[in-house]
Amino acid sequence: MKALIIIGSGRKKGNTSMVASLLKRNIEKKASEDGKNVEVEKLFLADYNLKHCLGCRNCMDRGEDKCPLTDELYKIKSKIDAADVIIFGSPVYVDNVSSMMKALIDRLAYICHRQEFYMKSAFVYSTSGGSSTKKTNNTIVGALLSWGFNFLGRSGFIISHHDTKEETEKKYKSSLAKISKKVYRSMKQKSFRRPSIISLAIFKLQQRERANPEKAHPLDYKYWKERGWDNPKINYYSEHQTGIPKLILSRILYRTISLLFVKN
Repeated sequence: MKALIIIGSGRKKGNTSMVASLLKRNIEKKASEDGKNVEVEKLFLADYNLKHCLGCRNCMDRGEDKCPLTDELYKIKSKIDAADVIIFGSPVYVDNVSSMMKALIDRLAYICHRQEFYMKSAFVYSTSGGSSTKKTNNTIVGALLSWGFNFLGRSGFIISHHDTKEETEKKYKSSLAKISKKVYRSMKQKSFRRPSIISLAIFKLQQRERANPEKAHPLDYKYWKERGWDNPKINYYSEHQTGIPKLILSRILYRTISLLFVKN
């Protein structure tokens, strides 16, 4: 079992890294208490050559292999591919994600159309010295849901510049324990087989666009059709163990979002 914590901060002794270390220790402790082995890796985006998106749309319209940028994006993606659960952490910079986290989101934008991560789960957290973490978390969550992740939840950590690691751990002891338990349980039980209500609803929203040859880009439609996702009877990317009540609630959510936010 493997968890990957992607840190969108260049400060290896900063608050986002500190929370990552606390989560790592708690997840490893949960596994040890259960007599299991788990690997938790911290990945600093600042350690990788990650260029910013040019907006050329080659990845969207011609395929991701046609991206003109040469860097280490796929070294990062290979780490994501190898993990069961990915935790995304970003500091709040000017009321939103850091530039390096945004660069990762933008460079993987093609996955919003051709989902790859539906057999993985993800958790999101952000850190701030005092301002709200809501918009930062929302930015990351929006991408993860579009990429097909089973969404486990989000959390915000308000940490002042003088708070020590010990003080932070004490302040957020309950939150850290809950997050770690949720992440470990997801790895152990493969929770992508029990997708959340919002993940199920997002699939139907995607299906509405990507599986329609009149609306979808030909590359996206081909991708969806090859996987059988164009079948209207399909309600998720992969086989799952979701109960009828949850499916009903997800369909209600899908219809609500469609009425309120999606243009016909």
